[in-house]
Amino acid sequence: IPVSGKEEEQSNNLKVDISYYLMNGNSINPESLTQGTDFYADITVYNPGSIGNLEQLILSYVVPSGWEIRTSRLDEGQTSHQSSPFDYQDIRDDRVYTYFNLGQGQTKNFKILLNAAYQGKFYMPGISCEAMYDNSVNARKQGNWVEVVLP
Repeated sequence: IPVSGKEEEQSNNLKVDISYYLMNGNSINPESLTQGTDFYADITVYNPGSIGNLEQLILSYVVPSGWEIRTSRLDEGQTSHQSSPFDYQDIRDDRVYTYFNLGQGQTKNFKILLNAAYQGKFYMPGISCEAMYDNSVNARKQGNWVEVVLP
């Protein structure tokens, strides 16, 4: 397990990027959020096509301790924050694993609804996406510190 903030960014036959938005679609910087803020992570995964179609990919997104994952299954009517199709999604207390395939040259977006729940400074691990059975296919982003402040 890499030391906090020392993860190496990688992009091997796969690209991954992440952005954060308020529920109204305005872009935000997650480094400092007001407690109680609802927002979402928009994760983009792209297959540049260098080795063809990619199968059995897993996207791992771990949230910092001060954030909570809002389960979209409970938020009926949140249709504006729909993700691309996936095979399976495992939503846990502090992380979301998304399993999917990605065709050559294809891009998928996955949206994870979040809430800045607890005041404090927390480490947010980097996201990663990789093929479960082919270690030549992976992409990682570096983690960073985030803060939840009182309103």
